[in-house]
Parts: sequence; C-alpha cells; structure tokens
Amino acid sequence: MSVEAEAAVYRGLTQSELDAQYDQRSAVPDVQDYMARWAAWSADLRADCPPLTLAYAATSDTTLHFFKGDAGGPLHLHLHGGAWRALSKEDASFVVKGLKSGGASVAVVDFGKAPQTPLRDMVDQVRAALLWLSRNAASLAVRPDGIVVSGHSSGAHLASCLLDARWWAGEGVTPETFAGLVLVSGAYDLEPVRLSARNGYLGLSPDEAGDLTALHHLPAELPPVRIFWGDGDLPEFRRQGRAFADALEDAGAPVRREICAGKNHFDMYDAFADPASPVCRTAQAIAAGDGCTRQQRGEDT
Repeated sequence: MSVEAEAAVYRGLTQSELDAQYDQRSAVPDVQDYMARWAAWSADLRADCPPLTLAYAATSDTTLHFFKGDAGGPLHLHLHGGAWRALSKEDASFVVKGLKSGGASVAVVDFGKAPQTPLRDMVDQVRAALLWLSRNAASLAVRPDGIVVSGHSSGAHLASCLLDARWWAGEGVTPETFAGLVLVSGAYDLEPVRLSARNGYLGLSPDEAGDLTALHHLPAELPPVRIFWGDGDLPEFRRQGRAFADALEDAGAPVRREICAGKNHFDMYDAFADPASPVCRTAQAIAAGDGCTRQQRGEDT
C-alpha cells in the first residue's frame, strides 16, 4: 500500500512542518525551565523595586506595572510574549533590569489572552496602553512622546501593530510618538500563523490575518525600528524577521536588523535581563536619542 505524500500548505512546508515551525518546543524542549526562571527573576525584581499597578482601560486584563524612573526621563513600554495565550506582566518584570537605565521609567503591560480574548482585541488593548501612557505622561512624570516600545515573540507582533497607518490617522499618532521600537524574535505576518496549528486557539480568518499584519498597513513616515532574532530561532521566525525588516526598509523606515549568534528563541528573551546585551543596549541608545537615523540594509552578526 502506498503512502500518500503530505501536501504543502505554505512556502513548500507541509502541515506538520508548518506546525513545528510555529511551535518553539520543536526546537527547545525545556521551555518550562525558561519560564520558571523569568517568573523567579521577576518576583525578585518586584521585591527590590515594587511597581505601581495602574489600569489603562476598564477591564481586569488591561493593567500595567509602572516602574518609576527619574522625573522627566524616557519611558519604555514592554509587551511580553507567550504565543498570545500565556504569561503576564508578573512574568516579565525582569526586563526592567535591562531597560531601566539613564533614569528611564518602564511600563510592563498586560492584555487579554487567547482564546478568551480575540487577537483583534489584544491589538486594541496595547494601542490603548500606548495612548494612555502618552496622555498621562504629566502625572507619571515621563516624556509624553519619544516612547521606546519593545516586545518579544508574540509581544513583538503586538508591538508591530502600533505601526499601522489606519490607527495613526484616527488617534493622531505620529512618528514622534515613538523614540523607536525594539522587536525581538517576532512573527509579523499572520498568514502562516493562521495556517498553522496555532489557529486552533487564535481562530483567525484570512481577512483578520491580513488586517492584523502591520506590514500591509505601514504609514508614510516611520520611527526607528531595530529587529533582532537568534540564529537558533526556528527558520520561519528568522524569515519573518528578515521579511518585516525588508518591508520597513521598502517603506523608507530607519531600520536595522541584528542576528544574535548562539541564541535560541528563549535565550533572546533572557537578553532583557542583561543591561549589556545588544537588545538592551539598543533600547537604551534609542531612549537616549541615539537610534537609527538613516535607512540601513544588511544584517549585523
């Protein structure tokens, strides 16, 4: 009896291959060890540096931890990963160790999780968080614009959705709202995600996947963007980083991309705990006004 070959569903990948490309456990089996470490680091940091817990919208999901820096200093807004369905701000406090330098304040944002919260609503929530922080800058004693946004994995996708011309037009957002974005190991095009097993809990239609993919809706002017991934990231995540960087460059954005040698998807999040890591040094430089100031193609290694 012959065995029928599995058909390709995306870019030559079969269904099982595509599912593996969007399942980090296929490359890093000890994922829970990383998550336990992040939670422990975060609890220790909050014990040493207790944050304010603030509501940026009306639901229980829409709160943030605010780690106060110097009055009038820069603000970092951070969005955690977790495949749109796991982790929380409590698991991500550790990023403050790497981002809170030069008197910066750090807001670690929570939002709803799939499947209870549709992805469109998550995107609306993180947009609401950015607007709330900007509009409440005086009471928070931070700059009202020049916000540095960072995100890892699905958090990098959510951060990328802040670069949407349609939303900017409705809310008066401009490139000056941002000092820059630092996006780490993200999936920026949702079409392959929709075709993968992840859609079992995301429930994206083809139209929704396109609508929530920022590279289809970029504004004419963009803030600096720095895109990172590890050479141990899954091939689809490496491709996604390259493709989004290319789309930003084609749109005229001041963008650079950097590959971190010897780092897998979860090592890339560990980098936020190290102020001297390339990820954190870049975020610190952008906050200090030393971001990408011209279009640069190519990859740093």
